[in-house]
Amino acid sequence: MVGKGALREALADAQVSEVLVVGRRACGEAHPKLRELLMPDLFDLSSVEPQLTGYDACVWAIGVTSLSKDEAAYSVVTEQLTMLWARTLLRLNPVFSFCYCSAAGAGGPGMWPRVRRRVEEGIKALPFKHSGCVRPAFIRPGPGIRSATKLYDVGITIFRPLFPLVVALLPKYATTSERLGRAMLRVAQGKADVYILESADINRVGA
Repeated sequence: MVGKGALREALADAQVSEVLVVGRRACGEAHPKLRELLMPDLFDLSSVEPQLTGYDACVWAIGVTSLSKDEAAYSVVTEQLTMLWARTLLRLNPVFSFCYCSAAGAGGPGMWPRVRRRVEEGIKALPFKHSGCVRPAFIRPGPGIRSATKLYDVGITIFRPLFPLVVALLPKYATTSERLGRAMLRVAQGKADVYILESADINRVGA
C-alpha cells in the first residue's frame, strides 16, 4: 500500500525522470518512466547489481507484520533486508539518498519498535546525501490501492466513508497514501526539515 502510493507520486513528479520498481511480483502499473525488476529472492543482489546503478535515491516501502513473530524472525526483512539494500545501493551509487518507511509507535517500548529504531539509526549513520524516516499511522489509500495486511484491508472497507473526516480532524494520527508518497519523495530530494517524520510531519511535508 505504501509502495504503490509512493510509486504513483514519483511517476507524477516532473523532477523524477525514471523509476525502477523492485519486488517479487509485478506492481500492476504502466508508465513511460517505469521499469520493473522482479526478484524471487530479494536477498540475492549479486546478479542484479548492474541494474541498480545510475539512480539518485531509494524510497523503501518493504515491510512485514510483527504478528506471531519473535525478534529474530521480524528482523530478517525489517532490519537485515533493509540494511543490505541500503548499503548496497550506496556502494553502487556513492551520491545517493534514502527514505525509509518505518511506522507510528516506533519510538515506544517493545520488540517491533526496537527493531524499527535500529533500522532508523542504521540509515542515519550511513553517508547518504539525504536520508529520513516516515512513521505513518493510519493511511487512507488512494483509488485502487489495497493493503497486503488482510485485517487492515477489512477495516479500510468498513470505515471508508469516514476517511475524509478522520484525516481532516486527526492529522497527528492519519494521512493519505498521496501525502505519504509525496513526503517520502521530498525526504529523498532533501526537502524535509526533520529526520523522523511522524504523521503530522508527513501531512505538512507531503501537502
